[in-house]
Amino acid sequence: MLKDWLTLIYLKSVSLARKREWIERFGTPTALFNAGEQALRRAGIHSSAETAAILDRSGGAGASGLEGDLETLESLQCQYIGFNDPRFPSLVNEIPNPPLGLFVKGRSELLQNPQLAIVGSRNASPSGNRTAFAFAAELADTGLTITSGLASGIDSQAHQGCLSRNGHTVAVIGTGIDRIYPKSNRNLYREVAGKGVIVTEFPPGAPPLPHNFPLRNRIISGLSLGVLVVEAGIRSGSLITARLAAEQGREVFAIPGSIHIVTSRGCHFLIRQGAKLVESIADILEELQHFGNLSSSVKNEMEPSVKTAGDKNPLYNLIDYAPVSMERIIEQSGLTAEQVSSILTDMELQGLIVETNGSYQRLPA
Repeated sequence: MLKDWLTLIYLKSVSLARKREWIERFGTPTALFNAGEQALRRAGIHSSAETAAILDRSGGAGASGLEGDLETLESLQCQYIGFNDPRFPSLVNEIPNPPLGLFVKGRSELLQNPQLAIVGSRNASPSGNRTAFAFAAELADTGLTITSGLASGIDSQAHQGCLSRNGHTVAVIGTGIDRIYPKSNRNLYREVAGKGVIVTEFPPGAPPLPHNFPLRNRIISGLSLGVLVVEAGIRSGSLITARLAAEQGREVFAIPGSIHIVTSRGCHFLIRQGAKLVESIADILEELQHFGNLSSSVKNEMEPSVKTAGDKNPLYNLIDYAPVSMERIIEQSGLTAEQVSSILTDMELQGLIVETNGSYQRLPA
C-alpha cells in the first residue's frame, strides 16, 4: 500500500489535482494501479499518456528507489497519511492545491488539534526571538498547538517556547522527512519528533530546494486557525504564509516592532493590509473564539499574562523594545547615574529588560 502511494507521488507528468481525482474514484493507489484499461476508461481516464503511466507505473522512481524509500521510512518510524484517510487534517483538504498526503514522524494525532502558526524571520533580532518564544509558551499554556516550519530564528523559537511548557508542536518541513534543514536544528528536530510531530509532503531524500518552501508554507497556514507573524522583512517567506492564510480564510496576526528594525517592516505592512495588531495573547484568543473546534481551555484563557511590576517602575516607560542607551535613560529620567544603574539592575533581575552591548531593551510581557 505505501509502495503504491510512493509510486503515485513519483508520477511526475501528472498534476497533484489529477492524482487526487484518481484516488477519489478508486479509493486507493493499489486499486488504481490494479484496474485494467477498461476500468480506467469507465472512470473517465481517456488520455493514452495517463493510461500508460498508470498501467506501467512509469514516469517516477524505479523499483530500487522505492525500496530505498520504504526502508528509510521504516527505519525512521514514519507513516504516510493520504488525503482520504480519517487521520488526515480536514482543514488542509479545504485549501487550494491541497497535498496528496503527508509523511508523518511523531504524534500524528496532534494534526487534529486546534493550531496557531507562528512564523517570522530567520535572521530575527534578539527581541524578536524572545517575543516568539514567550508567545509560543503562553499560547501553549492555553492548549493551542503551535505550528511552524523548523527554520532558524522565529520558527525555532516558536517550537522551543512551546516545548518549554510541555505543549504540543507541529513542524512542517520543506524537505524529505529524513532531511534536517538547517543542520543546526538537528537536536530540535529530534525533540519535536519525540514530543510533537514532523510532517512533509515531499518524499524521502527530497533536498531543500527553494520552490519547496512556498509549498511548505501553504500547509503551515492550512493546518492552522490563524498565523502570527513576529518579525519579517518585506520580501520574507513569512509574508507568503500570511497571504496564503488570508486566502484560505484564516486569521492573520502581526506583532509591531521598532521602525528602526528592518525585520519589523513586514509586520507593519501586514497591519496596514488588515492583519490584527497583537500586543498580548488575549488579542489572538479574542479572534479565535468563533472557531467551533477550539477546546474550552483555550476559550477560557482570555486574560493576558503580563508582568505588572514594571508599571510602578520610574524607568519602565522610558525603555522600549528597541535598544536605548543608559545615557539616554539618565537624560530622560532626571535621575543620577547611580540611581539609574541600581534600578536597571533590579529590572533585569525581574525579567523586565535585558542589556545588550551597553543598551537596554524591554522584554515581551
